[in-house]
Amino acid sequence: MVLNNQNSLADALSIIGRLQRRDFLKSASAAVVMVGLGGIRRAHAAELKSINAAQSNIFLRIAQVVLPVEGSVLAPWKTDVLLQTLDGALLGTMEPHILAGLKGGLDYFNEGPKAKLGKKFVDLDSAQATKFMDEWGDSTEVPHRALAMGLKKLIQLSYWANPESWAPLGYDGPITKKNGLKSLGNAPLPTK
Repeated sequence: MVLNNQNSLADALSIIGRLQRRDFLKSASAAVVMVGLGGIRRAHAAELKSINAAQSNIFLRIAQVVLPVEGSVLAPWKTDVLLQTLDGALLGTMEPHILAGLKGGLDYFNEGPKAKLGKKFVDLDSAQATKFMDEWGDSTEVPHRALAMGLKKLIQLSYWANPESWAPLGYDGPITKKNGLKSLGNAPLPTK
């Protein structure tokens, strides 16, 4: 597959790279709360506003590779929460042309292993998928490296935005809320 709009993909990857943790956590926490208030349901592609079923399957395969939490002390991720956070807090806030570029990049990423392995990314076994993700993440080809790292970042942010993922780390939420502190945004820390 050839990307028809390289600028949209570059714009999408640039925005992903500039995501501020604090801003993301605010919107992602709101998305998780909305999911919880509405009752947690399995996220079907029809419920996702920004991606279709094939694209959600690519993101889920990426999650299986970059979030191998099973058997660890980390909280297991739930498909519905992960996809709804990704959709509502990240993809749903992108400008349409940025989202279109990201979707094109996602499809390009999925087709990436076909030349070498004869399969799409979603069809690779765990070892192959991990190796492919690592190879593209370490690639000298900027689009490969940017896609691998950007897609990985989107999935990881979607996981860590869920307050259930915090407990195993001993993190009980933002200290500013607990202590009633006014957010200063990205103001520099005091020097004295």
